[in-house]
Amino acid sequence: MNEAINGVALSVVIIWPLLLAIPALHSRLPWPRHLAIIPAAVLLMLPGDPSLELPWLLFGTGFGLDSETRWVLAMSLAVWFTAATITAKSLRLNSAHHQTTTLFLLTLCGNLGAVLASDLVGFFTFATLMGYGFYGLLIQDSNESARRAGRHYLIFLIVADLLLFEALLLAAYTSEDLHFEALDGIMANASSSQSYLWIVFIGFALKAGVWPAHRWLMAASRSASSSSALLLGGVPIAMALFGAVRWLPLGEDAFGISAMIILGVGAMAVIYSMLIIFMRTSFNMWPAWASVAITGLFIATLGVALSYPDVWRQYEYFVYPLIASVGIFMAVLFFNFSRIQRTHHSPAVALPRASILSLWTEQWFDLIQRWVNRRLTGLQSIWRVSQLKMIKQNQRMLNWQKSVTFCFGWGVRITLFVLLGLALAWLAG
Repeated sequence: MNEAINGVALSVVIIWPLLLAIPALHSRLPWPRHLAIIPAAVLLMLPGDPSLELPWLLFGTGFGLDSETRWVLAMSLAVWFTAATITAKSLRLNSAHHQTTTLFLLTLCGNLGAVLASDLVGFFTFATLMGYGFYGLLIQDSNESARRAGRHYLIFLIVADLLLFEALLLAAYTSEDLHFEALDGIMANASSSQSYLWIVFIGFALKAGVWPAHRWLMAASRSASSSSALLLGGVPIAMALFGAVRWLPLGEDAFGISAMIILGVGAMAVIYSMLIIFMRTSFNMWPAWASVAITGLFIATLGVALSYPDVWRQYEYFVYPLIASVGIFMAVLFFNFSRIQRTHHSPAVALPRASILSLWTEQWFDLIQRWVNRRLTGLQSIWRVSQLKMIKQNQRMLNWQKSVTFCFGWGVRITLFVLLGLALAWLAG
């Protein structure tokens, strides 16, 4: 009986947002965006680990919720509930915003389906729905900046989905069971494990905006609306990190040089983003570069896990709360900076206390940035002076050597030849 209830609950969580996405239905209901979240919230409160297997759907699809994925589901519900609350006022004031409700609910459905999917096919299907639905939300403002950000995001999304589809085909060719639990061990020992590893890593790195594929993230952070900025951190970025953990064969085998390269990419992303933040970025681009640093740190963690599978098996449980924390932190960060930026563009509106605090923080950051630049400039000047001194000293040495060679070089040679002639004459006599 409990299994039947759990199966029904999982089905409703996925089907209900799809039904509400129909304009003829959600336009006649109050608070349709909040109503779509209720079944997932009820599922989150149910005890046990509900699961549902549908062998007849998409070559065998399964859904489930365990103690690990509950963290990611709770994070997603918090982000989506906040976004629905933010947009509720605009829906009441402007009926034209009802057109974006369909995109909102389709993206929500894709997010929930990807969290609950227990196999590659289900995750890929719902993640694709989530990605293209978020593209529609990203360009809903219809201005040039939003369209440019949408084009960048769409290009990276298409390339990432093509790569992940190739990884899916490679996994299907290697194994008949595409569930995550069974596939990790099979792909880690397969002959195509290195190819699968790199295809999956690059695909999710593009989706998460990991350096050096962060161009779409920069454009989206500048042009996203408040609700889209909130979803930016909790939906595409956090779900890409979650997908990388689910797809990669972690804790099975050490991947040697490939793992070290992934670790190096993550470390370079952190170093590069920190240098950009402290040297030449503007205050409004803080969230984007902070996201690059956070995703780089997470990629470095994956590199360590691929190098040392025993470490991953020991600390695997802490990764899912980390993903949930990262998603909420980036969502709040993007949202607050988006609100502050839009407040600056409206001088007639009084700045709230949070904005005043952020402006104060910006002033202190500018002071720190100028101090760092002066220290770096001073070190650079000292280095240049040291280089000039070394060059002058080397030039003096060269001049001295030339003078010694000019004055004494031929005399020494003639003396040696004379001594050699005297020695030969003495030996001949």
